[in-house]
Amino acid sequence: MKLVYGLCGLLISSSLLSACNNEQNHPQNLLRVDIGAEPPTLDPAKSEDMNSTRIMYDLFAGLVDFNQQNQLIPGLAKKWEVSSDGKTYTFHLRDNLKFSDGSPISASDFVYSWRRLVDPHLASSYNMLLSGVVNGQDIINGKKPITDLGVEAPNATTFVVHLVNADSSFLDKITLPNLGVVSAKNIQKYAKKWTDPSNMVTSGAYKLTQHVVNGYVLASKNPYYYDAQNVAINQVKYFPYIDANSAVAAYKAGDLDTTFELLPIEQYKQLKTEFKDQVHTVQLEAMAFYDFNMQDPELGKNLKLRQALSMAVDRDALVNNLFQDGKKPLYSAVTATVSNGQYASLAYPWATWSREKRLAQAKQLYNEAGYSVAKPYKVTMLYTNDMYKKISIALAAMWKDSLGVQVTLQPQDWKTFLQSRHTGQYQIARGGWFADYNNVTTYTLLYKCGSTINDTHWCDSEYNRLISQGDMAVNKAEQYKNYSQALQRVQDAYIVLPLFQLTFDRMVKPYVKNYQLDNNYLDRTQSKWLKFN
Repeated sequence: MKLVYGLCGLLISSSLLSACNNEQNHPQNLLRVDIGAEPPTLDPAKSEDMNSTRIMYDLFAGLVDFNQQNQLIPGLAKKWEVSSDGKTYTFHLRDNLKFSDGSPISASDFVYSWRRLVDPHLASSYNMLLSGVVNGQDIINGKKPITDLGVEAPNATTFVVHLVNADSSFLDKITLPNLGVVSAKNIQKYAKKWTDPSNMVTSGAYKLTQHVVNGYVLASKNPYYYDAQNVAINQVKYFPYIDANSAVAAYKAGDLDTTFELLPIEQYKQLKTEFKDQVHTVQLEAMAFYDFNMQDPELGKNLKLRQALSMAVDRDALVNNLFQDGKKPLYSAVTATVSNGQYASLAYPWATWSREKRLAQAKQLYNEAGYSVAKPYKVTMLYTNDMYKKISIALAAMWKDSLGVQVTLQPQDWKTFLQSRHTGQYQIARGGWFADYNNVTTYTLLYKCGSTINDTHWCDSEYNRLISQGDMAVNKAEQYKNYSQALQRVQDAYIVLPLFQLTFDRMVKPYVKNYQLDNNYLDRTQSKWLKFN
């Protein structure tokens, strides 16, 4: 899972203008970060977007951590063992772990945190991370109590996990902040208000200090963090800038130390020339797409219409004319690079056709679907930020020019948009998925019937069966066969409109050191890595 910003004084209220600082007045030991949007939540179990996740990685810690090369390293667990059948993981916690209030962290806190994630009353969008734990899926479905989850704490420093099947990506999954340990005592005391700055107890390198909605989030160094002596920056201030132009203006004025993931399309080349090494463009393990709502009575029941819309999009024009920053056209339900390129051959057969041939086929399908210039298809398309506004305008123009489709564009704020997609209150909506780890299963859940992140609301029992078979397969060739066949069903159904593999563009001040982001294809950042000159 996984976009907003605003200039000091545009999105941020005038009472906060004094927080802006010029370059020469850079506040010592305060890192100022653009997170692209007001975080919809500060609860790690409920976090599902890149905006809140950037904060979650600072506030909460899990059993396993990762470095800037996306390699797994010990986190709150100093070591672990895996049984010979790959189904049982035994984690040994570090000595004397503490929450930010100084209270001890024990294995029972992990039992509580993991049970909380699968609790159907919480309805976490990331509960699928534990669907492979014994009884996990039944608990998520409300068929068993959370106490049946296959986790246990035989003593204060030992945490044991029992899986239904061996899972090669299990350790990658539990590095996500959704599985960061939280304090049962803290949550039980404050209930829904536990995320208020005056109440929150954290387990990561930082603790929450302030939160001004649509203004900023401020975090301070957690003195009880086990590796606090190696955390160089005392405070981190996260700004929810909505407009990329305003974010760049703030960066130029010295009010930001790092931007988010997007730079203004029209400024990219100039910024790259003017700021040189401060502009970083990195290929992401992520994809941009648009969801077709399969519950929509018109679009969801017309396969030929969905295929015509997909074929009529000129992806080369999008990446070469609109962006020009290394994005790659996408003709598949997954990227060509995931699982080290194992699924690169999975693409639409028309991906290699000429533009003219594609358009001719798209027009024929459009007519066969029951539409024409005289009887155009009319549709509303949801988008959020500046980048997707430009993409949506481009798609609307392509469909209008080639097929005669009439598109109404509807912007929504990020929190409302997430709700619209989850509840199916849309026809076509911008999508996008940032891989959580380098395994194709980070994408397969997007299309699984019953998955909390399946916003197309497509449900295909054969797809689910093939994915389950792949999950259980021990033989790698058999696993690949099952996953490939399942993903082919997604593509044959045209439930999403894949556009391109994403890159991210970030500006970073020269005095921010030890930020090794140029090969960070998952764009996962922790402030504890960074320091000032």
